[in-house]
Amino acid sequence: MDTLTARKLSKSGAMKVLNVALAAAESLNCAVSVAVVDDGGHLIAFGRSDRAELYSVAISQAKARSAALTRFPSGKKSPTGNERDDHHAIAITLAAGAGSFVTIPGGFPLMSQGECVGAVAVSGAGHKDVEIAQRAAAALDN
Repeated sequence: MDTLTARKLSKSGAMKVLNVALAAAESLNCAVSVAVVDDGGHLIAFGRSDRAELYSVAISQAKARSAALTRFPSGKKSPTGNERDDHHAIAITLAAGAGSFVTIPGGFPLMSQGECVGAVAVSGAGHKDVEIAQRAAAALDN
């Protein structure tokens, strides 16, 4: 077979995920930036709370890109569940390229029928980034 059929994240799906993330952040009284990307890490949708820090814009996009490209949540845990030490995490980031791998939690792949169709990431809420992004990722296909 020379071609494959691939599922793709639609604009309406990306907006649904984005709106769930922003609503979750608001319910937790957090000011955040939220990025939704396709399976290649390209931005589809972006939103920012009124009081979100400017640095959170780039960080949310980097987390989302990392989750999409690795098909695994951003952070220091490996797909096997092992916690990477700082040296190993930095080495992987340098080898993969700073735009491809992020060791900061808060980015999650978006799965549809067992296929990764993109990712969502949140920045600006500290440890709540993970909770907000998980809620948003769970909204896809629901």
